[in-house]
Amino acid sequence: MDRKNILVIGAGSGIGKALLEKLHAAPGINAIGISRRGISFESTFESGKNYRCDLNDRKSLADFCGDLTSSWSEIAAIYFLAGDGLFLPIEDLEIEDLEKHLFLNLISPMFLTSKLISMLRPGSLLCYLSSTAGRQGFPESSPYCASKHGLAGFAKSIREELKPRGIRVSTIYAGAIDTSIWDGREGFDRKDMIPAEDAAIFLASLFFQPATFNQDEILFLPPKGVL
Repeated sequence: MDRKNILVIGAGSGIGKALLEKLHAAPGINAIGISRRGISFESTFESGKNYRCDLNDRKSLADFCGDLTSSWSEIAAIYFLAGDGLFLPIEDLEIEDLEKHLFLNLISPMFLTSKLISMLRPGSLLCYLSSTAGRQGFPESSPYCASKHGLAGFAKSIREELKPRGIRVSTIYAGAIDTSIWDGREGFDRKDMIPAEDAAIFLASLFFQPATFNQDEILFLPPKGVL
């Protein structure tokens, strides 16, 4: 039986790293990741490896898409997990920081979707990790909330566009997950957050659901709710 190709975007740390490891260990799965912390691509993509792609760089994104489309004929699932936080009062916002933040959190997943969508077949999965910040507002988080609202809106639009092709699209509104995005932020207890490994278990399960139904929009939170 042919192995299913899965791409994890943002596999350098946190949820993406944990998900890549879990998928790689699953029978019949050929999973790779990309992030700026990855290794250089040589001639073939090897399952379980995280490859270098700077998601804030146009040429790096285009080069990766060219390498992947030349190496794989089909993709069974793409997980869009990359992103960063930009948490500051609105009056302190600089345009350079905003542009970089929006490119990573919103423009790069839109670009990758547009370039790789032709490789998906009926039953394939696109999974976009938004946030509770994609459903509501938080103080000193306007760029982050804007990017996550934007990603959720894009995913919901793609869901409607791809319905005739039988491609599944899931938008995930995740509560607090214990990753580096919380580093240096006061007032949050990391023990109250979902471990990245537990989040990866849930995300992996989406791919293994029957292709006869689609889990459109999913909200999952730690036991104490929105922190």
